[in-house]
Amino acid sequence: MTLYIGGVVFGNRRNEERTFNRLAKQSGLPTLKQLQEMLSDSLRNVGRTTELPFGDPPEEYALAAFKDRGKGDMHWALYRSDGQASMMLWDQVSIDPGYINQLITAQFPGFDLNRVALGSASEVAQGNTQTRDSGFPAIGFSSSNNSGAAYVESGVRSKARPTLEGDLENLQIPNLLQSISMSKSTGRLEVRSSNVQAQVMFLDGMPIHCVLGSLEGAAALIELIGWDDGQFRFFQGDPGETRTIKRRLDFLLMEGAALDDQFKSIKAKGIKETTFLIRKGEPLSETRLEEILNDAAGADMALQKQIYQMIDNRTRLGDILRRFNVTKADWVPVIFNFINCDLVSFVDELPEAPGKRFEINLDLTQARSVERMLTRQDTGIFNYPSLLWILEREYERWQLYGRPFSLILLDVAIRPQSPEQVPERLPITCVKELADRINRSKIKLDILAHYETFGLALVMPETDAQVARVKASKLEELIVSTALTGGMGGYPLMAALGVASLPEDCVTLGSLVGKARAELAKR
Repeated sequence: MTLYIGGVVFGNRRNEERTFNRLAKQSGLPTLKQLQEMLSDSLRNVGRTTELPFGDPPEEYALAAFKDRGKGDMHWALYRSDGQASMMLWDQVSIDPGYINQLITAQFPGFDLNRVALGSASEVAQGNTQTRDSGFPAIGFSSSNNSGAAYVESGVRSKARPTLEGDLENLQIPNLLQSISMSKSTGRLEVRSSNVQAQVMFLDGMPIHCVLGSLEGAAALIELIGWDDGQFRFFQGDPGETRTIKRRLDFLLMEGAALDDQFKSIKAKGIKETTFLIRKGEPLSETRLEEILNDAAGADMALQKQIYQMIDNRTRLGDILRRFNVTKADWVPVIFNFINCDLVSFVDELPEAPGKRFEINLDLTQARSVERMLTRQDTGIFNYPSLLWILEREYERWQLYGRPFSLILLDVAIRPQSPEQVPERLPITCVKELADRINRSKIKLDILAHYETFGLALVMPETDAQVARVKASKLEELIVSTALTGGMGGYPLMAALGVASLPEDCVTLGSLVGKARAELAKR
């Protein structure tokens, strides 16, 4: 078989009419420095092929580099065997020797590689509660997952050794993913940066599952693409059955690169989580805002409207974003558009409020003591009478100021293991564990409480119906995705949720609770 590339014949035998610069054969892989020298030689001598044979029998290879006279392309070709019987494995057009180095590294995983220590398993385990230093520590970058670390899976030290490892300073995430894809490898990629770990599962070179903190799937992989520091390891083996990524890698890489460019643009302007958003000019109508944003970068229009409406010139960026529980891929395009469309400005400090010189320190421990009086000691959740009191206060605030609020009623039970069984009520230990899980995921302003005898309720001030239903969907997923331990093994859960919002769904407090109960009964 003969392959024609750039007007030059490549095939089982090299074109004998060309001139060659044959380098000394070596056992190890070509180094980056050698590739740079081959590039320089080819650029100086257009039309001449530079060859570097490497490997030991029976695994012998040769890397060839030349610049095509006609099109001016820089070609790199890898051959199996040397001499007259050689067979070309691949041909790449690239002016970047670093990229070729990555291809060869992926082609020969574990072959003469410079290994990088990632730290002990205990060090990683201790770092699992920390957050990656990104300039936005609480938004977009979550604490790492609990899947373990160097050679540790599910608490058991793995005997497997990585077939590929290195530093992101030398091999960026997009090139790393492409290298694994081109080599059609199957296994697990671990990436660790600032004590945060991400994992990507590959099947025949295609990513099928990714986990990064609380994120998983395509959203997690897109965020990972923006990492530019840390270390990586690739372990060959079974990637598991979980499938959360169904999109092509090249599309994800393009989306991740665009997101990373937008994020860097935001950071370059000095914008941080603690920055205050200030509207420019008079507030825009919904129609006018749509007209301005239609020609901007791709972002969820509904989310852009909601965030714009939340800007009151005295709230920090982080506080606004946390209300919507959004990922980095959600909020970065929104803020990027606001900047480019000249809709907002940003300040690190607001003008000093009048009367600040009278500021005194208050002992808020007394407030905590009142809070404890309103909660049940066995669960740590506000009791049912407290829920009614909270709802009454929110209702009065709506009557006076027109501020919306929403209510979610939850009925959570242990999922039956067979059709003959019926759902069981949660033991008290499980109720407390469930409450801890919900409290860690909700924003501080939302209030979790007991509803009547067995139910739970979540009161969400300043939350309209659309946002409430998004929160309810994420809350249901949070509850059923992981079994509770309860101190006696895993409890698989099932959940029913009823949502109601005021004033969209009703205008009285009784109808608000009644609407949520009616939705709950349908589930």
